[in-house]
This record gives sequence, C-alpha cells and structure tokens, in this order.
Amino acid sequence: MTATTPTPKVAGLLLAAGGGRRLGGRPKALLEHHGRPLVEHAVRVLRDGGCGPVHVVLGAAAERVRARADLTGCPVTVNPGWAEGMGSSLRAGLGALAATGADAALVLLVDQPGIGADAVARVRS
Repeated sequence: MTATTPTPKVAGLLLAAGGGRRLGGRPKALLEHHGRPLVEHAVRVLRDGGCGPVHVVLGAAAERVRARADLTGCPVTVNPGWAEGMGSSLRAGLGALAATGADAALVLLVDQPGIGADAVARVRS
C-alpha cells in the first residue's frame, strides 16, 4: 500500500496597496486591463492558477478600489502603513493568511499583468 501526500493548500496573496506615486497618484490596482481594474485581473490569475483562498492587501484608495473592483470571495486586508513600502503590505498579508491554515502563499503584485495563470500554476506546483 502506498501513502499519498496530500496536496498542499496554497493561498494567493495579492499585494495591491501602492499609491501609484510614479503614475501621478493613481493607484495601480485601478488601472484598466481589458476593460476591468488590474486588481480583478490579478485575482483571476491567482484563482485560475490554482490558489485558494486569494487574499488581497489594499492601502492607498482602498475604498475606491473596493467600490470599483469585484473582489467577491476575497478576504481583504487594508494596510494602514502602505506608504512605508511593499514590505509592510507583505507583513500585513502574511499575518492575515496565518489564520487560514494555508501551507504556503504565492505572492503576486498587482502591476504584473503579463503573468498568467499558467505561470502561477507552474510556480504553485
């Protein structure tokens, strides 16, 4: 009899808290990609790549992002220290994931629309 190794639970962690300083203060999460906000595209990529649950870290313009983007089914963490940099968002997101029982986290940045679900699936496995 052979033992099977359970499939690890890999959560997706999307960092989308930046203020878009180099974009004139427009949050990258709200930039359009194929007619929808980048944050929606990135959530879909993580889900389609096999991650679950998918957590989203917001910061700058968090309420505007929530109002504009469909984040249904995604726990959202708002990082009040988003201006301190990506490290603070990573800490906030990993802290939120700690209670989920995930075995691992796959981190994606909101401003990487060229990364698709196939790449996520390869890294995940």
